[in-house]
Amino acid sequence: MRIAMPIFENKGKESEIAEHFGHVQFLAVYDSEKKDLEMIDVKNVQGCAPVASLEGQNIDAIYCFGMGMRAIEKCKEFKISLKTGQFRTVNEVISNLDKLEDLEESCGH
Repeated sequence: MRIAMPIFENKGKESEIAEHFGHVQFLAVYDSEKKDLEMIDVKNVQGCAPVASLEGQNIDAIYCFGMGMRAIEKCKEFKISLKTGQFRTVNEVISNLDKLEDLEESCGH
């Protein structure tokens, strides 16, 4: 599985998950098969920036605390599932992939 996580600062596995998905500068992408972590810079992408920057990246899921309806629709278009939970760092998400919950509602943005 390739899972993307919104972050403001690139601190590798110690990066904190951002509260607001649509305003991040980076997405941490973890590949659970390769055990590989990469960072995608989304600072210069217009509109639904974080989701649009994932096109062609073969992302299976996004972990976040909330997401606006426009971004949710874009994820559906790209067939990306949405996950959530109480994990606050990239490392915590990676260590708990089997405990992630489905994100079912928009945050209202």
